[in-house]
Amino acid sequence: MRRQTTFWAAPPRYALHSGAPNIITDGMDPIRSMADGRTYDSRSRYYGSLKAQGCEIVGNDRAWLNDQPKFEPRAVGPDIKRAIQELESR
Repeated sequence: MRRQTTFWAAPPRYALHSGAPNIITDGMDPIRSMADGRTYDSRSRYYGSLKAQGCEIVGNDRAWLNDQPKFEPRAVGPDIKRAIQELESR
């Protein structure tokens, strides 16, 4: 007899607040490459085959964050004092 587990009773796939280090493995669910039509279950082999085909993986990079202007907070003290004075004068 096979025991069926509901999804909320199953253990979490990723422990977000555990004390263990986060390890990124080379394995992944099998995917079919759009470049050569082969199936891959290793990230490094998949990325290598794409590079050999002259392809590039895009969409999950955060390089655009480096192009953003740096946030520099300005002095808010005078604005707070002015707002308080405006409210007191009403």
